[in-house]
Amino acid sequence: MCFRPAAVELDKKCPQCGATCKAAETVCPECGAALPSGPAMPGAPGAPGAPSAPGAPGAPKAPGAPGAPGAPKAPGSN
Repeated sequence: MCFRPAAVELDKKCPQCGATCKAAETVCPECGAALPSGPAMPGAPGAPGAPSAPGAPGAPKAPGAPGAPGAPKAPGSN
């Protein structure tokens, strides 16, 4: 089973006017605004709304010392 997208979109979207621009362009041909440096890739590190990586797991804590034994109880008493 293949889970690739049907098409790869390398075009950029202008943050000012929303026009679609080619990946190699640095300035929007519609409004002249500066374009982002790379193509917008969802899920890329630093992408808005992307979850951060979980922290490294730590070593488990040492077990506590056992408690002092209680006095012996007679059988049948609670």
